[in-house]
Amino acid sequence: MDISENLNNSASFTGKIFNNLGNLILLIVLNIIPVINLIVLGYMAKIVKESPEEPPKLSDYGKLFVDGLLVLIAIIIYALIPIIVMGIGIFASMPTFMWGSAPSLAWSISWIFGNTIFWLGVILLFIFLIIGTMAIGNMIRTGSFSKLFAFSENWGLIKGVGLGSYLIWLVVMFVILLIVGAIGQAVPYVGGAIVGVFYYLFFGKSLALILDEVQGSMTEAP
Repeated sequence: MDISENLNNSASFTGKIFNNLGNLILLIVLNIIPVINLIVLGYMAKIVKESPEEPPKLSDYGKLFVDGLLVLIAIIIYALIPIIVMGIGIFASMPTFMWGSAPSLAWSISWIFGNTIFWLGVILLFIFLIIGTMAIGNMIRTGSFSKLFAFSENWGLIKGVGLGSYLIWLVVMFVILLIVGAIGQAVPYVGGAIVGVFYYLFFGKSLALILDEVQGSMTEAP
């Protein structure tokens, strides 16, 4: 996978949303409204599934909502265990905050244990999302929820991309997400909804290009 080409094509695709300002404004409005914003997540899924040359016109809102809900459920499935572990770490660190800065053996043990568990959860989250991101993409592309648990098949897709390239791509997507989040904080909530639309467009097309490449190469293989 040529990461630079992938990112450039995804950025070009995202920029084409300005060719239809009505579509962009509607996406932003929908993304502001809780629950309804699942339509925008479903719109991203549509991009992953169809890999269009330019952002498609919004339509069939009911299907987009259902597709967005399925993606959200898939994300929760893969992130649930790491989030629980991270929560345990935060809970274990609570005495640190309750006792303030007064040094004690219990304070130190609580801080070390809680932070160790928390960062273990962070590591688990990244590991789970290595498979989870491709699994969700495969689920969307095939229209089969069971593909979330087709671990061997999903791992084969990752190997088809190249594990090193795939990991670099995941890191890049995470860094971009952090930047988007920071920009969104400048205008709380509304700002996040606006930049979130662009991230959905960019990420959706980028993942679609990966799936196009790896699934195409597997189809051509003897």
